[in-house]
Order: sequence, then structure tokens, then C-alpha cells
Amino acid sequence: MMTKLLGYFLLFFAVFVSAEAQTYEQWIDKSADHLEKNRLDSAEYTLKKAMQLEPSNKNNAMLLMSMGVIQRELGRLNDAYISFTAALPGYPQPNVVLHNRASLLCDMDKFDEAMADYNTILNRDSTDIEAYYRRGVLYLEQKNREKAESDFRRAQQLDPDNMYSLLSKALIYKLDDNWEAAEKVYTRLIDGEGNASSALYMNRAECYVNTEQLFKASADLRIAEPNEKQNPYFYFLRGRVRLMQYDKVAAKADFLKAKELGYDALIADEWIRKSEKR
Repeated sequence: MMTKLLGYFLLFFAVFVSAEAQTYEQWIDKSADHLEKNRLDSAEYTLKKAMQLEPSNKNNAMLLMSMGVIQRELGRLNDAYISFTAALPGYPQPNVVLHNRASLLCDMDKFDEAMADYNTILNRDSTDIEAYYRRGVLYLEQKNREKAESDFRRAQQLDPDNMYSLLSKALIYKLDDNWEAAEKVYTRLIDGEGNASSALYMNRAECYVNTEQLFKASADLRIAEPNEKQNPYFYFLRGRVRLMQYDKVAAKADFLKAKELGYDALIADEWIRKSEKR
């Protein structure tokens, strides 16, 4: 029995020593392998092992950046924030880190801090079109349309055909209830991309809903659905389509789901009542 236990111990020790004997580069290679197989926890672990092995390696800023992206994907937003912040001083392109951190801060509802990061980005690079667009969106959250439009105009002046310039144009159209013009912009973006994001289809579906093009709205929502199952606005939009199609039971279920996922309760309740009317 003792011999068997010793054998197990030696086997464990050999595995442990083998793991500890990995080089910095080998740990990074292992992390890349894990990422290819979508093993995010393992990818994060191996990045940590690399940094523990060589804590002063100048490339650790890049590993911290990668680790922050992984942690955000895993839903560990506070950890991701710490990683991005730690990466910032040594990263060769600090605006890349700031963009990631600002976007993360928006996910965390820390809009003032996100605004500060976008301000820093634009102070470093006054031609960053994405930063103008995203800061403009934050200004809209603050009900400051004048500053938002100023940022959007600047983006369009820099490059009217840039994706973020077009998104800013579509957003202004929507604010003015010019849904037909907004739809044309989203269609241009969708047609111009080989693999358009679900967000673009969601935005175009919103335009179709507001112009009562229900067949087209339903088609876009079906395309967006696989990636938007945790987005309350997806269910709100689909609920509106179903209500206009007189499927009140399904519409109510969607409005309830939207509310459950965090959609504005007052608005959701208003549409729930509409779906209950006979």
C-alpha cells in the first residue's frame, strides 16, 4: 500500500515539476492553444503562469491585455478592469487598452469613467473616429445632443465612409425619427461587410419595426437572435413585431422577458398592458 502511495506521489511530483519547468514562451503557446479550443479559463491560467515565471518581462503588458479580454468574455468584469489598467503603462499602443477599458466601463455602467478614457484617447489622437462616435453616444446618454452631434460631425469630417461615421449618421436619423434614412445606412453597412454583426441587424430591424415592414424586421431579428439572447432590447423589438402581427400571447412573453433581462420597467409594463388589451 505504501509503495502504491509513493508511486502516486512520484507521479504527481513528476507532473508538477514538468509543469513548473515550462518556459515563458511555452506557457504563452499553451495559452494560444487553449484559446483556439475556446478553453478560456485554461488560457487565462497559462497567461498567469507565464507572468509569474518572468514578472519583469516587458511583454507582460501584452499578456495582461489579452487576459483582460478573456476575463471580460468570462463575465469577470472587475478582473478585466484590473488587467486592462495594469497593462496600460507598458502597452506599446495605449489607446488600444483605453478603448477596451472604456468599452468595459460602459458594460459596468461606469459612464463617467468611460468618458474620461475617451477624452484621454482623443487628447492623444484627435483623428480617432471610433472614439468620437463612442463619446458621442455617451453624450446622448447624458441628454447632451449638442456635444454628441459635434463629435459625430467630427467623425464624418475625418472620413464619411468610415463605419463609425456611418453609425453616427444613422443614430442622428433615428433621433429625428427618420427611420427610412437610418435603414439605408444600416443596409449599406450590412451589405458592405462579409459577416455583419448582429447589432447591425438589430438596428435595421428597429428601423423596419418603426416603418411597419414586419416581414423584413422578423427576418433581421432571426439573423440576430443567436447572439442577442441576453439582450433585452431584442425581446422588446420582437414583442413589438408580434403585437403588430396580433400574436398578443407571444408579444407579452417577449415584453416580460425584456423586463426580466433589465429593460426599462415602465416602458416594458406599458407594452405588456397593450398586449393584454382585447
